[in-house]
Amino acid sequence: MSKILNYYELDPENNHFDDVVIDVTHRCNMKCKNCYIPNRDVPDMNADLMIDAISRFPKKTTIRIIGAEPTMRKDLPELITRIKKVPHRMTLLTNGLRLSRINYVQTLKDAGLRNLYLSMNGVDNDDWYEEIDELRCADKKISAMLNAEKLNILRDIGCIIVYGVNNDAPSRFIKLFKNNNIENVCLRFKTIGQIGRHMDTAFQMGMDDLIHLVSKQFKLSVDYIKHWQDKWTFPGGKKEDDTFYFPINENNTRVYKGIWVKLTNWNSTGKDTVLSNSKRRGRLTEDFKVAPFFEHVTENEGGY
Repeated sequence: MSKILNYYELDPENNHFDDVVIDVTHRCNMKCKNCYIPNRDVPDMNADLMIDAISRFPKKTTIRIIGAEPTMRKDLPELITRIKKVPHRMTLLTNGLRLSRINYVQTLKDAGLRNLYLSMNGVDNDDWYEEIDELRCADKKISAMLNAEKLNILRDIGCIIVYGVNNDAPSRFIKLFKNNNIENVCLRFKTIGQIGRHMDTAFQMGMDDLIHLVSKQFKLSVDYIKHWQDKWTFPGGKKEDDTFYFPINENNTRVYKGIWVKLTNWNSTGKDTVLSNSKRRGRLTEDFKVAPFFEHVTENEGGY
């Protein structure tokens, strides 16, 4: 009997999503407490079939290479080169452990990588990393950040705010950036998503919590931050519920110039998230079709 899907799937030729997530592997070198695909026994995605699928997209798309942890694939540099030749825009989302080696980062850049999203839930604090990500890895995370900055591919840093653990992350980032002369980056703060493996709801925050948190630590008024909620959200200009960007410098309107912040509330009620019914973000499925990201992930929990 065929499985009844609670989401739609598109042939690659009919893809309408602006960006598409591709989970190139379910393998990982960490065991974080918050992971939307914690199952590790799924085979790596077939590279040839993946390239064939995205080459049939009707428009230039942002490809988000992710995992679990994409650097577990030995052929990651080759994948990057092949995606760039299609050609599509591309960003790599990584925990950064393997990017602590500058030679590896250089290899990725030589392959064509220009944009990097680095997860840094503990900023520079090993106690935070141990509590959230089960690994004391601050030195490697900072090395990865500095290597990516040196090679001019650092674009985004992601941080899950876990109530009662890393509440001071925003101010710690600003100090870290100042000490290392990092001037252009987008900080993405988000709440815990109740997908896959995740921490208890006692650690959960909401959008107002995030706004007041960054308001205090960035010394910006709540009104200033909130007025950005109704503005466009770069880079596509499409407003979405429960997620928005703003610059720390009130006089700055040039995206990715200076320090920008993106706040995202992954949970409103239970598993409902900002990505529900998204017309912007899709996911390449195990059958090499394209489905809405959130719906496909939640429908396939424990599987793909």
